[in-house]
Amino acid sequence: MRLLRCFFYFLLFYISLLQATEYVYPVACNKETIFYIHQHTPTNIELFEWNTSTHKSEQILWSLFNPAGLQLLPDNSGFSFIDNGRLRIKLFQRRTPKAIDFDDPLFNINALHWIDEHTCYCSGQSSDNFSIFQLHDDGTMHCLVGEKGKDYMYPQKVDTLLFYIERSTTNNLAGDLCYRIMSCMYQTDISCASGALIIDFQDKPIVFLTMTSHEQGFALEHPRSVDSDSQTTPFSYHRIIKNGDSWSKNLLFSFTIPTNLLLPGDLRLYESLLPLLPRIIDNKIYFVDCAKNSPYGLEPYYYDLATKLITKIAVPAKKQGHYFVPMLCGKKLYCGGTFQANKNQGEKEPFISFLT
Repeated sequence: MRLLRCFFYFLLFYISLLQATEYVYPVACNKETIFYIHQHTPTNIELFEWNTSTHKSEQILWSLFNPAGLQLLPDNSGFSFIDNGRLRIKLFQRRTPKAIDFDDPLFNINALHWIDEHTCYCSGQSSDNFSIFQLHDDGTMHCLVGEKGKDYMYPQKVDTLLFYIERSTTNNLAGDLCYRIMSCMYQTDISCASGALIIDFQDKPIVFLTMTSHEQGFALEHPRSVDSDSQTTPFSYHRIIKNGDSWSKNLLFSFTIPTNLLLPGDLRLYESLLPLLPRIIDNKIYFVDCAKNSPYGLEPYYYDLATKLITKIAVPAKKQGHYFVPMLCGKKLYCGGTFQANKNQGEKEPFISFLT
């Protein structure tokens, strides 16, 4: 009976592998090496490295880990990742990753950035609300920005300034969530309860703040809720810029994403929006859109900040599936997407590549 039960579970797992759509996409680049995720199912991802010169791929992390939110360490000695809510660090010279246990409980870690090889900052929860923390690889932590009743997310450190998104209900009589981009001094000796207002998005939900300098940044606007009955979900990309002593915001472009990539199901992305986030490279913003393609396949585009024009990128057509947002490595852009099975995949380039 026990053997029959094990066989039944194995059969269910095997069937799920056959039904799930696989994806592959780059997550980091170090000289000639591209680190990429291969998603086998919506609950299982694996990390590989691919050498752009030798065209060889190698798995660099045990399959028992799900390495989300990968970040290279500043000295390129290894990388960090979030595995089932826990921060881990993997050095290239060691076989196994190290789990970081903090002084106080910390969960829902996201938007993590390394300052040096031992210190990073991120958004996370130690209570009911999201706060911004500085973390050390010895397990010590310090709250940089936090206040009861407000969420502080997507931090961006620029020199001595800390920019972040504040999500709150306190400024709206209707009780709707309000979104504002704030800034304060990056200080490790005290916790900042409130910063200076940069831009007020009011009730428009924004995520993934990206600051390219202390005078320019970008934020992604998303719907208040994802409609499971709609085949696509709209997003908008905003630029914020400082002119003198004041800040202004403007909408650059909008795009749509297939809803089935975001909601539970066989097509869902394990890292949700991360592989689909617009990427700023030099004076262009690369993004993907499915609005002009049937049946809603994602295709790559770029927005030129100088000309304010959108250009579709000419890439070889896939038999089926999506393209994801490209990543720059050297002088080439590498674009992932729906995995195309190939007998010689281990000896071939796992991405579509093109010159910038």
